Amino acid sequence: MLKKRILGINEKDAIIAFDKLCFPTDHWKTADWEELLADERAVYYAMTDGNRIVGDVFIYDWQGENDYIKVMNLAVHPEYRGRGIGRRLLENVVERMREAGLKRVMGETRESNAAMRHIFEECGYRLNRIEQDYYQDPTEAACKYVLSE
Repeated sequence: MLKKRILGINEKDAIIAFDKLCFPTDHWKTADWEELLADERAVYYAMTDGNRIVGDVFIYDWQGENDYIKVMNLAVHPEYRGRGIGRRLLENVVERMREAGLKRVMGETRESNAAMRHIFEECGYRLNRIEQDYYQDPTEAACKYVLSE
């Protein structure tokens, strides 16, 4: 049975391993994870199957500065894709937005990431703009999405 949990810095090794599994060539650096997991405005939601992470959404609460929630990362274990886990995780982001009294969630993905673009659009996000040369290794445009209430 899948269970939603919030993980933190104490689970960083499992978080980093999951990131590398889902993004073998485009994962975050350990130092970036350590810095963000220690930040009180960052929240790491995990969907777990027992003790195994099978999905995650990592968000940053920009309340007071930009007044939106930023989707920093969303991933689903390759063996669990196609089961609606990404959609369920994005629903958690909307709950967090409402609890914080905010009106927007923003996120981006590589232009070539058709699966993530589909999930954003399926969850009601709209394409706000395309930013050329946003990503490196390889250089690629970012599709910037927004969900507003």
